[in-house]
Amino acid sequence: MRALRLTLLHVLVLLAACSTAPQRLDIKPTIDVNGRNVGQNTPVSVTVIDRRQLTEAQRSGGVTGIDPAANVVDVVYQEATRALERLGFAVEPSAGPLSNTLTLELLQINYDLSSAVIKKTVFVDADIRATAAGGGNTFATTYRAHQEQEVAFHPAPALSQRLVNQTLSNALSRAFADPQLMGVLTQRNTP
Repeated sequence: MRALRLTLLHVLVLLAACSTAPQRLDIKPTIDVNGRNVGQNTPVSVTVIDRRQLTEAQRSGGVTGIDPAANVVDVVYQEATRALERLGFAVEPSAGPLSNTLTLELLQINYDLSSAVIKKTVFVDADIRATAAGGGNTFATTYRAHQEQEVAFHPAPALSQRLVNQTLSNALSRAFADPQLMGVLTQRNTP
């Protein structure tokens, strides 16, 4: 009986050690947009800035979480551009004298796994600050999304990827559904 307990303890220690291996997640958010031709061909330029505070362990990939090597800025930029085009805006590669601007700041994309040995909880948070400028007006606010799920042992990379992408997508979709943000982007700048 003592040998069985010792073996079980070794298995649990090995499983706990595996839970700290970094996961490479393919970040692919999707932005849900409602309405067509909201932008009425208004020129808009988009900027995405990564302001996440990464710890040294996260930079080296030494902890479970989002792989910092993934170029989240490019992925979010491409999806934001597609969403604006679906809404009827004319997206420009750089800000012109008559174009409005949308700046998306990635404040946090956090993936955290509780420290319980057998039953764990995955916590995922995303905070996006959006600033729209157009027609001499500016509007800025932060959009947050949170999700948590209980898992047995260590979550599979597919589950982690799904949770992170859903949470990031929710935060971004909230920004694009905000009538105040979209209202500023639809205002025309005069020469």
